[in-house]
Amino acid sequence: MFKIFIILIWSISILLSDNFAIYNSFNNTSKEKKLLITNIAIASGVIAWGFAEWGYGEEKFHLDNEGWFEKRTSNGGSDKLGHLYTNYLITRLLSDTYNSWGYSRDNSALYASLTSIGVSGLLIEIGDGFSEHGFSKNDFIADSLGALIGYIWYLNPSIAKKVDFRFEYDPFKDTDVPNQTDFTTDYERMKHLMALKLSGFDRFKNTPLKYVEFHLGYFSRHFNHDSLPIEGRERNLYVGVGLNLSELFNPLIGKYSKTFNYFQVPYTYIQKVDKF
Repeated sequence: MFKIFIILIWSISILLSDNFAIYNSFNNTSKEKKLLITNIAIASGVIAWGFAEWGYGEEKFHLDNEGWFEKRTSNGGSDKLGHLYTNYLITRLLSDTYNSWGYSRDNSALYASLTSIGVSGLLIEIGDGFSEHGFSKNDFIADSLGALIGYIWYLNPSIAKKVDFRFEYDPFKDTDVPNQTDFTTDYERMKHLMALKLSGFDRFKNTPLKYVEFHLGYFSRHFNHDSLPIEGRERNLYVGVGLNLSELFNPLIGKYSKTFNYFQVPYTYIQKVDKF
Protein backbone atom coordinates (compact mmCIF):
# COMPACT_ATOMS: atom_id res chain seq x y z
CA MET A 1 0.00 0.00 0.00
CA PHE A 2 2.92 2.36 0.30
CA LYS A 3 2.96 2.34 -3.50
CA ILE A 4 -0.13 4.50 -3.26
CA PHE A 5 1.75 7.07 -1.25
CA ILE A 6 4.47 7.10 -3.90
CA ILE A 7 1.83 7.58 -6.63
CA LEU A 8 0.23 10.34 -4.57
CA ILE A 9 3.46 12.29 -4.15
CA TRP A 10 4.34 11.79 -7.83
CA SER A 11 0.94 13.04 -8.98
CA ILE A 12 0.93 16.12 -6.78
CA SER A 13 4.54 16.95 -7.65
CA ILE A 14 3.62 16.98 -11.34
CA LEU A 15 0.77 19.36 -10.63
CA LEU A 16 2.66 21.72 -8.35
CA SER A 17 6.27 21.72 -9.52
CA ASP A 18 7.69 24.99 -10.88
CA ASN A 19 9.45 22.90 -13.50
CA PHE A 20 6.21 22.21 -15.33
CA ALA A 21 4.41 24.65 -17.60
CA ILE A 22 1.03 23.81 -16.06
CA TYR A 23 2.14 25.10 -12.66
CA ASN A 24 1.00 28.69 -13.15
CA SER A 25 -2.30 27.66 -14.67
CA PHE A 26 -2.98 25.23 -11.84
CA ASN A 27 -1.86 27.68 -9.16
CA ASN A 28 -4.22 30.36 -10.45
CA THR A 29 -7.31 28.17 -10.72
CA SER A 30 -10.02 27.92 -8.08
CA LYS A 31 -9.61 25.65 -5.07
CA GLU A 32 -12.54 23.56 -6.29
CA LYS A 33 -10.82 22.86 -9.61
CA LYS A 34 -7.55 22.12 -7.83
CA LEU A 35 -9.35 19.55 -5.71
CA LEU A 36 -10.98 17.95 -8.75
CA ILE A 37 -7.78 17.89 -10.81
CA THR A 38 -5.76 16.42 -7.94
CA ASN A 39 -8.26 13.63 -7.33
CA ILE A 40 -8.46 12.80 -11.03
CA ALA A 41 -4.65 12.74 -11.28
CA ILE A 42 -4.27 10.44 -8.27
CA ALA A 43 -7.06 8.11 -9.42
CA SER A 44 -5.60 7.97 -12.95
CA GLY A 45 -2.19 7.09 -11.56
CA VAL A 46 -3.65 4.34 -9.40
CA ILE A 47 -5.65 2.82 -12.26
CA ALA A 48 -2.69 2.94 -14.66
CA TRP A 49 -0.40 1.33 -12.08
CA GLY A 50 -3.04 -1.27 -11.26
CA PHE A 51 -3.30 -2.45 -14.85
CA ALA A 52 0.47 -2.36 -15.31
CA GLU A 53 1.60 -3.94 -12.03
CA TRP A 54 -1.31 -5.37 -10.00
CA GLY A 55 -3.10 -7.45 -12.60
CA TYR A 56 -6.30 -5.43 -12.84
CA GLY A 57 -8.77 -6.92 -15.33
CA GLU A 58 -7.24 -10.40 -15.33
CA GLU A 59 -10.06 -12.11 -13.42
CA LYS A 60 -13.77 -11.78 -12.80
CA PHE A 61 -14.75 -9.65 -9.82
CA HIS A 62 -14.53 -11.59 -6.56
CA LEU A 63 -14.21 -11.02 -2.82
CA ASP A 64 -11.42 -12.19 -0.53
CA ASN A 65 -11.51 -12.65 3.24
CA GLU A 66 -7.87 -12.16 4.21
CA GLY A 67 -8.27 -12.24 7.97
CA TRP A 68 -6.54 -9.88 10.41
CA PHE A 69 -3.63 -10.87 12.64
CA GLU A 70 -3.93 -14.65 12.60
CA LYS A 71 -0.92 -16.85 11.92
CA ARG A 72 -2.66 -18.29 8.87
CA THR A 73 -2.65 -14.91 7.11
CA SER A 74 -0.05 -13.87 4.57
CA ASN A 75 1.61 -11.20 6.68
CA GLY A 76 0.33 -11.60 10.22
CA GLY A 77 -1.60 -8.34 10.05
CA SER A 78 1.36 -6.13 9.17
CA ASP A 79 -0.23 -5.43 5.80
CA LYS A 80 -3.42 -4.25 7.55
CA LEU A 81 -1.41 -1.82 9.65
CA GLY A 82 0.26 -0.74 6.41
CA HIS A 83 -3.16 0.10 4.96
CA LEU A 84 -4.12 1.98 8.10
CA TYR A 85 -0.88 3.94 8.23
CA THR A 86 -0.89 4.83 4.53
CA ASN A 87 -4.39 6.27 4.66
CA TYR A 88 -3.58 8.10 7.87
CA LEU A 89 -0.55 9.64 6.19
CA ILE A 90 -2.41 10.55 2.99
CA THR A 91 -5.17 12.23 5.00
CA ARG A 92 -2.71 14.24 7.08
CA LEU A 93 -0.69 15.44 4.09
CA LEU A 94 -3.64 16.24 1.86
CA SER A 95 -5.38 18.07 4.70
CA ASP A 96 -2.47 20.51 4.82
CA THR A 97 -2.48 20.80 1.03
CA TYR A 98 -6.20 21.50 0.79
CA ASN A 99 -5.98 23.98 3.65
CA SER A 100 -3.20 25.87 1.83
CA TRP A 101 -5.56 26.23 -1.15
CA GLY A 102 -8.12 28.08 0.95
CA TYR A 103 -10.39 25.39 2.31
CA SER A 104 -11.35 25.67 5.96
CA ARG A 105 -9.61 23.34 8.37
CA ASP A 106 -12.78 21.27 8.80
CA ASN A 107 -13.37 20.93 5.06
CA SER A 108 -9.70 20.23 4.39
CA ALA A 109 -9.78 17.27 6.78
CA LEU A 110 -13.08 16.03 5.38
CA TYR A 111 -12.06 16.21 1.71
CA ALA A 112 -8.64 14.69 2.43
CA SER A 113 -10.16 11.74 4.26
CA LEU A 114 -12.67 11.22 1.44
CA THR A 115 -9.85 11.29 -1.13
CA SER A 116 -7.99 8.72 0.93
CA ILE A 117 -10.97 6.40 1.41
CA GLY A 118 -12.20 6.81 -2.17
CA VAL A 119 -8.88 6.42 -3.99
CA SER A 120 -6.48 4.56 -1.70
CA GLY A 121 -9.34 2.52 -0.30
CA LEU A 122 -12.38 1.84 -2.44
CA LEU A 123 -10.91 2.36 -5.91
CA ILE A 124 -7.94 0.08 -5.24
CA GLU A 125 -10.08 -2.63 -3.69
CA ILE A 126 -12.46 -2.58 -6.64
CA GLY A 127 -9.46 -2.95 -8.94
CA ASP A 128 -8.13 -5.77 -6.76
CA GLY A 129 -11.53 -7.42 -7.11
CA PHE A 130 -10.74 -7.91 -10.80
CA SER A 131 -7.29 -9.38 -10.06
CA GLU A 132 -5.90 -12.41 -8.25
CA HIS A 133 -6.05 -10.48 -4.97
CA GLY A 134 -9.81 -9.98 -4.76
CA PHE A 135 -11.75 -7.20 -3.02
CA SER A 136 -10.68 -7.37 0.63
CA LYS A 137 -13.15 -5.98 3.15
CA ASN A 138 -10.37 -6.25 5.74
CA ASP A 139 -8.16 -3.91 3.73
CA PHE A 140 -11.00 -1.47 3.16
CA ILE A 141 -11.84 -1.36 6.87
CA ALA A 142 -8.18 -0.68 7.68
CA ASP A 143 -8.06 2.01 4.96
CA SER A 144 -11.15 3.72 6.37
CA LEU A 145 -9.89 3.55 9.94
CA GLY A 146 -6.59 5.13 8.91
CA ALA A 147 -8.39 7.97 7.13
CA LEU A 148 -10.63 8.48 10.17
CA ILE A 149 -7.63 8.69 12.50
CA GLY A 150 -5.95 11.15 10.15
CA TYR A 151 -9.13 13.23 10.11
CA ILE A 152 -9.38 13.30 13.92
CA TRP A 153 -5.69 14.03 14.42
CA TYR A 154 -5.71 16.91 11.95
CA LEU A 155 -8.70 18.57 13.60
CA ASN A 156 -7.26 18.07 17.08
CA PRO A 157 -3.69 19.44 17.16
CA SER A 158 -3.50 18.87 20.92
CA ILE A 159 -3.77 15.12 20.27
CA ALA A 160 -1.36 15.22 17.32
CA LYS A 161 1.26 16.95 19.48
CA LYS A 162 1.14 14.03 21.91
CA VAL A 163 0.62 10.94 19.74
CA ASP A 164 2.15 9.94 16.40
CA PHE A 165 1.43 7.01 14.10
CA ARG A 166 4.65 5.88 12.40
CA PHE A 167 6.23 3.15 10.37
CA GLU A 168 9.79 1.92 10.51
CA TYR A 169 11.77 0.20 7.78
CA ASP A 170 15.21 -1.28 8.29
CA PRO A 171 16.69 -2.53 4.99
CA PHE A 172 19.73 -3.88 6.84
CA LYS A 173 17.70 -6.11 9.15
CA ASP A 174 19.15 -9.63 9.08
CA THR A 175 16.33 -12.12 8.54
CA ASP A 176 15.92 -15.51 6.86
CA VAL A 177 14.03 -13.81 4.03
CA PRO A 178 15.95 -12.09 1.20
CA ASN A 179 15.41 -8.37 0.65
CA GLN A 180 12.49 -7.70 -1.64
CA THR A 181 12.76 -5.40 -4.62
CA ASP A 182 9.53 -3.78 -3.48
CA PHE A 183 10.27 -2.47 0.02
CA THR A 184 6.62 -1.42 0.42
CA THR A 185 5.62 -5.03 1.06
CA ASP A 186 8.81 -6.12 2.82
CA TYR A 187 7.05 -6.68 6.14
CA GLU A 188 9.94 -8.78 7.44
CA ARG A 189 11.87 -5.54 7.94
CA MET A 190 8.98 -3.27 8.88
CA LYS A 191 7.30 -2.11 12.09
CA HIS A 192 4.24 0.02 12.83
CA LEU A 193 3.84 1.95 16.05
CA MET A 194 2.24 4.67 18.10
CA ALA A 195 4.53 7.12 19.91
CA LEU A 196 3.53 9.11 22.98
CA LYS A 197 5.63 12.30 23.05
CA LEU A 198 6.27 14.06 26.35
CA SER A 199 6.93 17.28 24.42
CA GLY A 200 3.19 17.51 23.85
CA PHE A 201 2.50 17.99 27.55
CA ASP A 202 2.89 21.44 29.09
CA ARG A 203 4.67 20.14 32.17
CA PHE A 204 7.47 18.60 30.09
CA LYS A 205 7.83 20.85 27.02
CA ASN A 206 10.44 23.13 28.65
CA THR A 207 12.40 20.34 30.32
CA PRO A 208 14.90 17.76 29.02
CA LEU A 209 12.08 15.20 29.12
CA LYS A 210 10.66 16.78 25.97
CA TYR A 211 13.16 14.63 24.07
CA VAL A 212 11.65 11.42 25.50
CA GLU A 213 8.84 9.36 23.96
CA PHE A 214 7.20 6.00 24.61
CA HIS A 215 6.37 3.44 21.93
CA LEU A 216 3.73 0.76 21.48
CA GLY A 217 4.29 -1.20 18.32
CA TYR A 218 3.71 -4.37 16.33
CA PHE A 219 5.64 -6.37 13.75
CA SER A 220 5.42 -9.82 12.20
CA ARG A 221 8.32 -12.05 11.19
CA HIS A 222 8.82 -15.27 9.22
CA PHE A 223 5.59 -14.99 7.23
CA ASN A 224 6.91 -13.97 3.81
CA HIS A 225 3.60 -14.20 1.95
CA ASP A 226 2.66 -17.80 2.86
CA SER A 227 6.02 -19.29 1.88
CA LEU A 228 7.17 -20.13 5.41
CA PRO A 229 5.60 -22.71 7.79
CA ILE A 230 2.96 -21.52 10.25
CA GLU A 231 4.82 -23.03 13.22
CA GLY A 232 7.74 -20.65 12.84
CA ARG A 233 5.77 -17.47 12.32
CA GLU A 234 6.03 -14.68 14.89
CA ARG A 235 3.68 -11.87 15.83
CA ASN A 236 5.34 -9.35 18.09
CA LEU A 237 4.06 -6.61 20.36
CA TYR A 238 6.63 -4.30 21.88
CA VAL A 239 6.96 -1.31 24.17
CA GLY A 240 9.86 1.06 23.93
CA VAL A 241 11.49 4.27 25.10
CA GLY A 242 13.06 6.45 22.46
CA LEU A 243 14.31 9.84 21.36
CA ASN A 244 11.88 12.40 19.99
CA LEU A 245 13.84 13.20 16.82
CA SER A 246 11.33 15.79 15.66
CA GLU A 247 11.96 17.80 18.81
CA LEU A 248 15.69 17.13 18.74
CA PHE A 249 16.25 18.28 15.15
CA ASN A 250 13.72 21.11 15.05
CA PRO A 251 16.35 23.79 15.86
CA LEU A 252 18.46 22.54 12.95
CA ILE A 253 15.98 21.83 10.17
CA GLY A 254 12.79 23.55 11.30
CA LYS A 255 9.52 22.33 9.81
CA TYR A 256 11.28 19.47 8.02
CA SER A 257 11.77 17.79 11.38
CA LYS A 258 8.05 16.87 11.20
CA THR A 259 9.14 14.01 8.96
CA PHE A 260 10.01 12.14 12.14
CA ASN A 261 6.37 12.38 13.24
CA TYR A 262 5.62 9.84 10.50
CA PHE A 263 8.81 7.82 10.11
CA GLN A 264 10.58 5.97 12.91
CA VAL A 265 14.36 5.82 12.53
CA PRO A 266 15.71 2.39 13.52
CA TYR A 267 18.04 2.06 16.52
CA THR A 268 16.89 5.29 18.20
CA TYR A 269 15.03 3.52 21.00
CA ILE A 270 15.18 0.57 23.35
CA GLN A 271 12.41 -2.02 23.31
CA LYS A 272 10.91 -4.98 25.14
CA VAL A 273 9.30 -7.50 22.81
CA ASP A 274 6.55 -10.02 23.56
CA LYS A 275 6.23 -12.76 20.94
CA PHE A 276 3.00 -14.68 20.44
